[in-house]
Amino acid sequence: MEVQEKEFGTVKIVRKEGFAEVILNRPEKLNALSPELIHDFIAAWGNVKDDDAVRALIITGAGQSFSAGGDVVKDINPLREMSATEFHKYFSVADVMYRGIIDLEKPVIAAINGYAVGAGLDLALACDIRIAAEDAKMGEFFVRMGLTPELGIYMLPRLVGLGWAKLICLTGDVIDATQAEKIGFVEKVVPPEELIPTAEKLAKKLANGPVATGTIKKAINESLKMTLESSIDYISRLQYQLCHTEDHKEAVTSWLEKRKPVFKGK
Repeated sequence: MEVQEKEFGTVKIVRKEGFAEVILNRPEKLNALSPELIHDFIAAWGNVKDDDAVRALIITGAGQSFSAGGDVVKDINPLREMSATEFHKYFSVADVMYRGIIDLEKPVIAAINGYAVGAGLDLALACDIRIAAEDAKMGEFFVRMGLTPELGIYMLPRLVGLGWAKLICLTGDVIDATQAEKIGFVEKVVPPEELIPTAEKLAKKLANGPVATGTIKKAINESLKMTLESSIDYISRLQYQLCHTEDHKEAVTSWLEKRKPVFKGK
């Protein structure tokens, strides 16, 4: 497949075979999140999320960093001048960005290069799997600005436990990739030059999986809100639906025919 690129202001989409890369493209500011970048991200996400040819996604940053968090001049400094209505409207846009990643029934990989701090860290937290370069640095910088993490308050305790979540959020200290992997914040650490190839290899593998891949992501997210009993009931209904997919039929047929399955995501 021919590689296809499309720019949405400060965000770029690169479509490849079966998957796409969403690249924060404000390298001169270390991809700090500004109102413009967040709106561009939402526009880019809208362009790619419903594309049936894209079955997995990678989010990364152009240049030296994943994202250095909120732009102090454009994103953080104006907050205290907003009315409550203006603030909630502004915050809801960031929520659309985070929820768009979490709710998408396709796997999303964060390929973390350089700094992922503050809102940049929360963006990585919204992803399903995090792969970091060995020289990556991560931290919840909100407390340094007298603010609270956004998505991190919900996601960090679920990933690293209460103690580490509180330590990271209360201190605003930077942790390196080795420590991040040790506590379970990232799933894999690789040399910088192997970051994108590793993420692409995983994205291609996930993109070639059955439609159940997206269902499993949704089921895990939803089950976090449920009791064991309600989760089992929920999964039984999802399992019934999956039993009637083309991919399930192909999985059974290929096993009986002793060949590798070819899934279509249907």
